[in-house]
Amino acid sequence: MSKPVELFKKYFANYFWLGMVVVLFSLIVDAYALQGNENARYIEVFVSLMETVGIAIMVASIFTFASGSSEFVDRIRLLLESIVVKRNFLGNIDNEGKKEALKSLVQPSDVEKNKYPNIGDYYGYFINKTLDIGGKSVRSNYQVSSRVFFDKEVEKIAVEGNYSYRVYPSKDGFHDIVVGFSEDMDGPSKCKHIAISNPDGNRKVHDDLKFEREDHGGDVSKLAKISTSEHNQHSHLDVELKVVEYGAGHWALITFKALQPTDGFKFMLHCDDDVVIQEKAIFVVGANYYVDLSDDRKDITITCNQWINEGSGLTVLVSIPHDIADKVIDTFGCDDNSSLYPTPLPHPTNLHNFSRHRII
Repeated sequence: MSKPVELFKKYFANYFWLGMVVVLFSLIVDAYALQGNENARYIEVFVSLMETVGIAIMVASIFTFASGSSEFVDRIRLLLESIVVKRNFLGNIDNEGKKEALKSLVQPSDVEKNKYPNIGDYYGYFINKTLDIGGKSVRSNYQVSSRVFFDKEVEKIAVEGNYSYRVYPSKDGFHDIVVGFSEDMDGPSKCKHIAISNPDGNRKVHDDLKFEREDHGGDVSKLAKISTSEHNQHSHLDVELKVVEYGAGHWALITFKALQPTDGFKFMLHCDDDVVIQEKAIFVVGANYYVDLSDDRKDITITCNQWINEGSGLTVLVSIPHDIADKVIDTFGCDDNSSLYPTPLPHPTNLHNFSRHRII
């Protein structure tokens, strides 16, 4: 016998028919027994009671059948699992509600509070920082491809870099694209263009950037911004930047610093002419990264396939060896060699004090 037939018989073999009989009996009594009967009001009460009981039996039998089916049981199981185990309902509450929920779940123990009373503020800082991710644009597929060479016109090492990534909007839309250099307005570093492509395949190139001087406590830089508010209706944007920056004579400190949460990155650097890679330093916490350095120290690739936070980055020191740099001095006849010979070259742990880097 098939399963649907068994369920059908089980359904009608229960109390459904009993309820139907009670309802029909009450209708018959209501139609014939009340005519000319002195006890009509008592019979009317009895009929109403029988109708109510009959309907209740029929409804109960239907729900009993439904609750006994596998579909109903699976539905209730998934609902309870979503609420109790996965807590999916937390994803639909506002940020303030999420903060309160996290603060009640993630808080220091009494032992931790006794050791350091302000540890609760430390927990709260990371809760707020985590939930603020919705207000930031995040990036993925970030790639940096750079070529280092000695620019004879400027008499300095030049770094030509191509940057490309995909950016996603925050809850408030896309943020401005910012590019800048840690130098004054008369510095030689420049951004040749910024190209923005939307999912429809349309591409817009910005090659006339207006830089402005910024001074934050003596830290001078020049910055340019490109508004992306016209693209807020799109799900993502593909951004490409082409920049050229210069080092100090025969050496340069190349620095990449992420100012937005980024889903992995790939940094590739190739040295032309007599330039070689001297040192490297990677500033990534909580994520794995891989470094591939060629034997001749002319090529380096640094890859990270995990999320990195703002402030993460790397720095690579490149230079022309001193014996070859002497020939460069003789060639250009420099009287002041300070730009060709920094004193002394910094140790990798202090490279950030000497950085001339882009801000992207």
